[in-house]
Amino acid sequence: MKATIAAWVLVGLATMALAQEAPKKRVLLAWEKTDFKQELVEAMEQSLAQQGCEVTKVLHSKSGLEAKAADYDAVFITNSGVHSEVRFWIVEWLAANQAEAARILLHTTKTGDWTVAADVDAVTSASSKGDVKTLAADYVARIIKILAPAAAP
Repeated sequence: MKATIAAWVLVGLATMALAQEAPKKRVLLAWEKTDFKQELVEAMEQSLAQQGCEVTKVLHSKSGLEAKAADYDAVFITNSGVHSEVRFWIVEWLAANQAEAARILLHTTKTGDWTVAADVDAVTSASSKGDVKTLAADYVARIIKILAPAAAP
């Protein structure tokens, strides 16, 4: 009888421990269809998954971005600065999700000399595959900072 009670106590404690485990942090990685951006997102996905994050990858296009920032703990978007501007659908998405701006990291690539007319966190020159590992590590570090719980007052 004592062994049965002890077993039930252990099962109960194990169940409580599992219930108290923090849920995985959800990260959205959205990219425009280019080889460079796909490699960048794949490198970031691998690193974030190794750190216990649940990663969702989506392509975005002129049809828009079908995700809500509020559904994720962090969002990374990479887009091409074609015609010297951030893609209009990204600008529209950022406006629609502005309440969640603190959890969004926006990267744009650009060629030429133009001023980015949107709040972006990182701008790189035209896509260079040689930069993928360095950029992925930098952006993952920034995402980890977004995911870190705020310090208690």
